Amino acid sequence: MLLTAFEARSDEELLWLLRYRTRRKIILAIGDAGKISATALREALGISTGSLYYNLRQLRGFVTQDEEKNYVLTEGGLRVYKALKEKGTISSSDLAEYKAPGKLVSILTNIFFPLWLYTPIYERAVVAMILPATSFILSTIFLIYSRHAPLLLHFYRTSPSPIIILCYHLLNILILYGLATLISILISGALFRAEGKPLSERVRSVAWSSIRDELRFISSLVVALLPLIFYPTILSLDKLFGLGLIPRPGTPIYYQVKDAFLIIAQGMTLPFLTALIAYGRRLSGATAALVTLLIFFISHTIYQMLAVGAIT
Repeated sequence: MLLTAFEARSDEELLWLLRYRTRRKIILAIGDAGKISATALREALGISTGSLYYNLRQLRGFVTQDEEKNYVLTEGGLRVYKALKEKGTISSSDLAEYKAPGKLVSILTNIFFPLWLYTPIYERAVVAMILPATSFILSTIFLIYSRHAPLLLHFYRTSPSPIIILCYHLLNILILYGLATLISILISGALFRAEGKPLSERVRSVAWSSIRDELRFISSLVVALLPLIFYPTILSLDKLFGLGLIPRPGTPIYYQVKDAFLIIAQGMTLPFLTALIAYGRRLSGATAALVTLLIFFISHTIYQMLAVGAIT
């Protein structure tokens, strides 16, 4: 069997790898070339930049970069490559069955699973500084003007003090970062597989592998949360220009309209948050979606508890 080429403690990692044809194609393309640039690899595979970098991050441990930023196989990657070449059922003919997704599917994937957004943040230092900073400034402005503070994926009206709102905003980002990281580690199963490995190494397979990666994740989180600011933005524009989008407090549909805008904001945010968790925590799209839904459930539960407490 193919698995005999590896130590027993790597069996689950290899099975995880072989589930995805794109990753097998990446291993074969790099192995055939010896070393290859990201651009050449993307063109050879015919996939998007976001998809390429997402799968390369999933393959960490099998693929690395040399001093010239070309991609090469690690020792483990070479063993996978040789096994893929030698095993009859996992051959180039098997990989030839892969069909690139249609244009409509690609468009929908980019909308509902926007991996493309995080590739430049993770790979380009300038973008990693400018885009999150701009997103944070814009979101803070609308939060201050609308006098709202974020509570995970919800909002509540608070003190008009800009400093207090700024502190709440920063704290909320850190809480979401910790929550996303913790849930990702638990849901990924990293703590319960590959028992021969130290706990720290199992955790690093999902998160906390380097300070740079964690800073990139936090920066990307600021960007991922920007659609959520649609809610305080509507409140701010309605207040500033008197648009009449929000009914007067006390009217029958006041809360319904506000909740509708909040749901729209949350709906726009969930795909961005899911893509970030998949990209930054090296999880599959389905697992990342589960993490995001758990975060939303926790946010909704806490918000409802505080709302009930305020009423009583």
